Amino acid sequence: MTSDTLINLLEQRAGQALGELDAAYGVYCRSIARNILKNEEDAEECVSDAYLAVWNAIPPARPEHFKAWLGTIVRNGALRRKRQNSAVDTLREELSEALPDRQTVVGQCEAKALGEAISAFLRSQQPDVRTAFLRRYWYADSVEAVALRLGWSVSKTKSALFRARKKLKDHLIKEELWHE
Repeated sequence: MTSDTLINLLEQRAGQALGELDAAYGVYCRSIARNILKNEEDAEECVSDAYLAVWNAIPPARPEHFKAWLGTIVRNGALRRKRQNSAVDTLREELSEALPDRQTVVGQCEAKALGEAISAFLRSQQPDVRTAFLRRYWYADSVEAVALRLGWSVSKTKSALFRARKKLKDHLIKEELWHE
């Protein structure tokens, strides 16, 4: 089922819309939630909450990139549930050297520009480096899982992620989005 068809079902409040949503994107959503929460029951609850959020958002929302939009809802819900999770803290710590502090007023105002700059940076990277970066920092895959997915050693994966974070910081400095 296409995302447009699914969005139409949600707009019509069709009874089968949530079942179709789960059939089309359930594995994807559970994977994101499970990687962050590390608990099957919590992941299921998070995905259910995300489906409710989608049901409540459409209409009026009609996302252009439905899968990414849905993934963001699931990811944000999982991160809210797991604020104290050491894996999430580890990811934040790794990226803190490459990202400005969003807690400041300036940081909050730059959030959209920052997102656009990170997207531009990732588009400029080699596909395997981009995949490694996204798998680690968006999907919260372990370094070992990223290495396995790419057929790399753990050492190579850690080095590639380190270099990518360094390049990201340099890119943000160049874009004047990094303030030391």
